[in-house]
Amino acid sequence: MNIQQIENEIEAILFIAGEGVPVDKLSEALQISISDTKKIMSSFMDKYNYNAHGLRILHYGDFYQLGTSPDVYDCLNRFAGIKKPTPLSRAAMEVLSIIVYNQPVTRSTIDKIRGVDSFGPLKKLLDREIVEEQGRLEAPGMPILYGTTPEFLKLFGLKSLEDIPDLENMQLTISEDGELPVLNSENETGEEE
Repeated sequence: MNIQQIENEIEAILFIAGEGVPVDKLSEALQISISDTKKIMSSFMDKYNYNAHGLRILHYGDFYQLGTSPDVYDCLNRFAGIKKPTPLSRAAMEVLSIIVYNQPVTRSTIDKIRGVDSFGPLKKLLDREIVEEQGRLEAPGMPILYGTTPEFLKLFGLKSLEDIPDLENMQLTISEDGELPVLNSENETGEEE
């Protein structure tokens, strides 16, 4: 089977799936190894996303998904009335940040770090499937542990949790309009890269 045929099959699989496809299922359908699938996907994504299609291939965690390009959002909105999800509140972003850098973490730990109750913001993150329950802490009361989901990776354009910036080298700036925070990486001299 040639590469073009494999790429055609990948595109068709991602199209009909309508959601993220795990690399092992993709590999099984293509009847090639997982490592070959990853190599082909990397090359195909570079080519596919570079050519400025109305669609693009997303990669988050061990999943691949066909999605729309941000360049066509306005047209899609006019066509289908697609609404952007409301931005996360500052409180939800605080809770999410705590979970990202401390996962798995209990709600009581989140509350202690923030100094206020986190029920509302945590519920919003759970409802939007950005965070999830990841078991229970072996302690009195067996509190629930929370961590991020593949949806978190997709939302923030990350391939894995290893892509999360190192907190020690980051400055966090909350935008005036309440949009997602801007992370500014600094090198050892303190200058922005």
